[in-house]
Amino acid sequence: MARMETIVALATPVGNSGVAVIRISGEKSKEILQKLVREDLDFEPRKMYLKNVHIKDFSDTCLVVFFRAPFSFTGEDVVEIQSHGGYLLAQKIIDECLSFGAVLAGRGEFSKRAFINGKLSLDQAEGIIDIINAENEMQAKTGSSLLNGELKSLITDCQKVLTDVLAEVEAKLDYPEYEYTDEESSDVKNRLLDLSKKLENLLDESKNGLIIKNGVKVAIVGAPNVGKSSLLNALTKSDKAIVTNIAGTTRDIVEAEYEHKGIIFRLFDTAGIHESDDVVEKIGIDRALKTLEDCDLVLKVSTIGDICEVSTTKPYIEVFNKSDLVETKDDKYFYVSAKNNENISELKDEIFKRTVKNDIRQDKMYLTNTRHIECVKRALTNIKNAIEMFEITTMDIISSELKDSWTALGEVTGVTSDEAIIDQIFSKFCLGK
Repeated sequence: MARMETIVALATPVGNSGVAVIRISGEKSKEILQKLVREDLDFEPRKMYLKNVHIKDFSDTCLVVFFRAPFSFTGEDVVEIQSHGGYLLAQKIIDECLSFGAVLAGRGEFSKRAFINGKLSLDQAEGIIDIINAENEMQAKTGSSLLNGELKSLITDCQKVLTDVLAEVEAKLDYPEYEYTDEESSDVKNRLLDLSKKLENLLDESKNGLIIKNGVKVAIVGAPNVGKSSLLNALTKSDKAIVTNIAGTTRDIVEAEYEHKGIIFRLFDTAGIHESDDVVEKIGIDRALKTLEDCDLVLKVSTIGDICEVSTTKPYIEVFNKSDLVETKDDKYFYVSAKNNENISELKDEIFKRTVKNDIRQDKMYLTNTRHIECVKRALTNIKNAIEMFEITTMDIISSELKDSWTALGEVTGVTSDEAIIDQIFSKFCLGK
């Protein structure tokens, strides 16, 4: 492997803060630290030192620590400097590091080096992204399970099954005169069937995994002035949408969200859908129709005198607002009063029931990444092909299907991923990570 340059970056957000952390990784890390503190000190690994870090004509009192390879995040020699916060000071320390031979790190380069040096698998690195981007506890939990290697362990186990079966298939290729007995054939197929069921269950449960990660998109549609904005405010316990008794107040999409049973529901309050000659209002109506296409669930809001006639192919709930004014109720509607907060919590339960099909467990590992899902889908297809062809084709074709399945699974952890995919994943990281 080609020698890598020593890299440096700010690992904390840019701007004024109590502490700024500058991270250095590479074989010159310790040497650069010695130059910064102006001492030829043999820093003991993993021990924090209080030192003056010198920047041209001034210095800052910092905490510094050295991690010797391979016992560091990147697997290389790593130095971390905790200086006082502030844009200028942190940048000056980084400039000094650059003058001593370091180069600026790219986005996600520290994590990429951890992957290259075998400290992280590709899915574990993606777990870091998910933890950083988590908006609630459930999202943080799924990111943590990735980082802790739960998916890696499962994928490795599946590849082990394929490796064992492949070894038997390849042996038959070496000795073509030897044919499978019925018992041997049944054993191989049963192992592949068990593996296919395992992957099918993983994919089936990934529907909830994507819901955990991305939330549920809910469009609120209906005629002008039926209380769509009031309903959004009631569901989110906010004043996000402007509420007036003037029809057509909402002319663009108003977004807000709430969390219910660990899932984030993203609401989109749309312009009232009706015939209009107003240019601005027509743009809002077009955007409302586009939102309708992109959502997971539609709340079709009606009220007395204004029944929602909007058609949609998406799952929907017929919501009748201003229920306090209704004397006779129709079973087709879910009655609420956004103004009086009546039946709002029950509506949240109904929205949850319509979008989250199975119980979501806190202790369960879910596929939440579309890249992982596509890899598992391809692996499953190859396994099914091998099972179907087992008795009607040659061993070399079956071997090829099983190898393709193994490779597809390996793309999840990065064992078989190409450089373009790896670069794309790490480009999603922030600088210093």
